[in-house]
Amino acid sequence: MKKNFTSIMFALCISLSAAAQTTTIRVQGAPRKVSQTVATRIQKAADAVTSTCIDFSKIERWAGEGECRAALALKWADGQNEGKTLVWGYRWKSTENPTGEDLIRAIAKADPALYLMGSTGSFGLTIGGIGYDADNDRFVSVTTMTEEVYPRCGFVTLPSDEYESSAATDYGDGDAWNSGWYSGFWSYYVADKADDELQMSMTGATGRTLTDGCVDAYVFSYFASDAEPNVYDGNLQYLPATTDYSTGTFVLNEGWFGTENASVNHLSENGEWTYRCADNIGATGCYATPWANRYYIIAKQPKDKGAEVSGGRITVCDANSMRVLKQIENIGGANEDGRSFCGIDEHRAYVSTTEGIYELDLDNLEITKKVLSTENYNTQFGNMVRFGDYVLATEYGKNLFVINCADNTVVKTLPCTAASVVMAKDGSLWVSTTEGISRFNAETLDLEPLTLGEGIGLPVLTSGAWNPDCFCASLQSNVIYWASSTEWTINKVFKYDIDKQEASLFIDYTTDADGRALYGAALRVDPKTDCIYTSLVKGWTFNDNVVRKYSADGTQLAEYTMEANYWFPEVFVFPDTEDPVLADFKAINLGVGEQAEADVDVTDADNNRHAIVISVENIEDNSVAEVSVKNGKLVVNALKEGSTTVTVKACSNGISTQKTLSINVSAPTSIDAATTTAEAHEVARYTIDGKRISKPQTGINVVRFSDGTVKKVVVK
Repeated sequence: MKKNFTSIMFALCISLSAAAQTTTIRVQGAPRKVSQTVATRIQKAADAVTSTCIDFSKIERWAGEGECRAALALKWADGQNEGKTLVWGYRWKSTENPTGEDLIRAIAKADPALYLMGSTGSFGLTIGGIGYDADNDRFVSVTTMTEEVYPRCGFVTLPSDEYESSAATDYGDGDAWNSGWYSGFWSYYVADKADDELQMSMTGATGRTLTDGCVDAYVFSYFASDAEPNVYDGNLQYLPATTDYSTGTFVLNEGWFGTENASVNHLSENGEWTYRCADNIGATGCYATPWANRYYIIAKQPKDKGAEVSGGRITVCDANSMRVLKQIENIGGANEDGRSFCGIDEHRAYVSTTEGIYELDLDNLEITKKVLSTENYNTQFGNMVRFGDYVLATEYGKNLFVINCADNTVVKTLPCTAASVVMAKDGSLWVSTTEGISRFNAETLDLEPLTLGEGIGLPVLTSGAWNPDCFCASLQSNVIYWASSTEWTINKVFKYDIDKQEASLFIDYTTDADGRALYGAALRVDPKTDCIYTSLVKGWTFNDNVVRKYSADGTQLAEYTMEANYWFPEVFVFPDTEDPVLADFKAINLGVGEQAEADVDVTDADNNRHAIVISVENIEDNSVAEVSVKNGKLVVNALKEGSTTVTVKACSNGISTQKTLSINVSAPTSIDAATTTAEAHEVARYTIDGKRISKPQTGINVVRFSDGTVKKVVVK
């Protein structure tokens, strides 16, 4: 009965054009015109599809969490993967209502070997290409006519007119790949239960609502009438479990100095270790961070004297697969040890060394210029944080520099014993020094010392064997953390609640039953879960390492033992898998000569809102209005009567998104024109020197509206 229903529905979605002898079929829910011969062959292939043959108990490669489950089956054409259909599983909670799009995106995100090429349009998600790293060389990318594109969370976004001309970079050398839109397509089949027969879906993945126990299948077919049919035949291959690099945490290991290079381990959310997912980083790994869909890892030296191969002071890894893309031997001179990394935007970054700060071209992966040099003997640069138009950079124990990112100039130098710097949830900046902790005032560009109180330990600082310190901040709570030491042992963790202005002891290892203490920069906060991770050693036996996870209230949740080795774990690094979301702008209406400010509503689930960089990319007609960014807000100056649009970009962790703002400028008017939108109303009025007034006064008035905009208006 179900098969008859499928045939009837497929017939209904075909409309015959007698003149052209073409029919309209649906490919993943989108209408396509093909010849009657091709449509008949596709109908035959749909009728030939058998039962799913899926056995959920055999699925090992899963994505998602929850009590409900679904299966994904993929079959490539041309006998790839030995003609087998590969099988994955997807889980979700019963309170959720996922779609077929959620399923395939989640699986591609969780499996570093699977990657999709497609786009989203009026019919929802369309998948034009699917690749699989069958030879496990982690070479996962798509080459178009102009560039090589790496998947973002397993997905490469390209328009449909590029499906035919794009392919897996490693296709033919080990990867399975099929793509097309005009020459072929990925047929989308669905079944409510594993025992049911698969049916060709009348909608795309976006319109498909999953039910517990359902199956989604994609089979690639060619449009050519003489092409070999590719039919779902139940010849299945259940893939073994794999490492999901989009969850959990990475641990950068210094490596055993004099013996081996640095490496990276991965700890999954359920406590499973994957060792050396990136290896031969360089001698003494000291810093790592996600940026622009890659990981940038800094080592002090390019090669350990005991290592067999050379790494680099900068190692760049693909975030999707952890494959090493490039290694840069030196940052500055051959004797300059690497220190830290700070992204500026998707094209530029700063890298610090023992002797200066350099600009790194992220498009070509090469050092382009020196930004800052030290004038002090026996010193070094260290951690950096971007805020607004500036970067706050530390010269260990000597200075704190405010650098203008636009032209790489130093705006201010603050002599102090700075060691590290972090940004809190509310955007405030905090600096650890030999005297304690100070707040950096972003308006005055000065330091304001914090009184910690009795019994609160000072942050432990490192200079001789530099590391990025345990000084860190939560993204979920307005709290900063640091570690403190007793003589040579780092055995206490403190926190400061910024809102309550209270410092307190968070974790005390002085009474630890196993006699463990922290090593390196072994304290970080998961940006999504707010869990605190610490890396601990036992006395001086540095081959006995564990990681402990704590809740935000200090309760220990888990302990994970690392394989015995002299790892010297340096710092935790959490995946960046969420993109910035920029809200739509309301149109701004101004009179000539008026000025308005507009808030930018942007968020990122795994980055600090205040760390997101806002910029103006393009003004359609800059004779109508000029637009700039100041302290994260748009400042609009009306120049002449007319209308224009502005492209506003938000860059978060090197990933960008854009929205368009409409600006309408009218001829000069009196105060009656001081409105923005029908919904907005005046909430406050000030004189030009900032004094609040209750009614309009002759001259320039500054008016703030309920939608957050601010205008300067002339009252006659």
